[in-house]
Amino acid sequence: MMRLAEPAPAAPAIRVMLGGDVMLGRLVGSAISKFGPDYPLGPIASLMRQADITIVNLECAITSSRGLWHGAPKAFYFRAPPEAVGTLVGAGIDLVSLANNHVLDYGFTGLLDTLHTLRDSGLLYAGAGPDIDEALRPAIAEAGGVRLGMAAFCDHQQDFAAQKNSPGMAWLDLDDDTATLGAWRNALKTLRQDRVDWPVLSLHWGPNMALRPSEKFRRLAHAAIDMGWKIVFGHSAHVFQGIEIYRGCPIIYAAGDLVDDYLVDPYFKNDHQLLIELELAKHGLAAIELHPVFIGRCQTGHATAGQAANIAKRMALLCAEMESVVRQDAGQIRIDCPAATHPCNSPSEP
Repeated sequence: MMRLAEPAPAAPAIRVMLGGDVMLGRLVGSAISKFGPDYPLGPIASLMRQADITIVNLECAITSSRGLWHGAPKAFYFRAPPEAVGTLVGAGIDLVSLANNHVLDYGFTGLLDTLHTLRDSGLLYAGAGPDIDEALRPAIAEAGGVRLGMAAFCDHQQDFAAQKNSPGMAWLDLDDDTATLGAWRNALKTLRQDRVDWPVLSLHWGPNMALRPSEKFRRLAHAAIDMGWKIVFGHSAHVFQGIEIYRGCPIIYAAGDLVDDYLVDPYFKNDHQLLIELELAKHGLAAIELHPVFIGRCQTGHATAGQAANIAKRMALLCAEMESVVRQDAGQIRIDCPAATHPCNSPSEP
């Protein structure tokens, strides 16, 4: 009697949670000192910890240093107290991008303190370091047999750029296509050598309070996917933008903010935010789920039904402009992930 072969087991899938800018300084830092490190993200921490890998952009230095950046004066300097690292750990954050225009607000000492604190707490980081080589070095996390690696770059504040012998972040002039694509290609080569399944390109780019990416940014994001990046993770706008599925890969042009103390614009509603959850199999995007959140009094919690409806409506409109479909069902907000003409692991460039 011939026995039918058992079906091959499904490829492992992991859940990756992406949050936007995490600013733990100023009034948020004061709240941490008063109420403890769990205060800013505590109401959503259990949701974040359910993911296998959670990634945010850390838009502040974690340091007790008071020495400001020696360059041209800035309007805002963001410094979180050392205990703020507990905010990240308590929320289950595994990996942070440091390529942004506030990582050197408190000078070289502030950045080096931040790196030391993150390492001591077991957190991975990419996009900044004591020299340009480390700033460009990707970070790699693994869960469920799936390897995810991230490189991070920023187009703001050129004087924060790391040099051969000085600390800083991975700065790029996005008007120079040759240099930009070359830097992305070099980072991707490193991740391929490390046999990463899901390379993530983190970009702190573009102006504040912009609901849509520029045509140039869309062209660059497509070029990144074409060369082999599988996720583009953008931030900096302080509001979320539409998510595009390009060749089966998610392009998150702007993830918004996750926690801050900023004034709320009545039009942009920058207190209405979201967490983006990706279900990733080894070779393909299985699902995107959006979790509406709300920032108030330096603390982020789950959005109310009314707030969630506003968030879903805006995201549906922004995604529709990119031919992405947002669906709501039984309280869940999802983005369709149709099968791609080109599989996500088949770049057009070698």
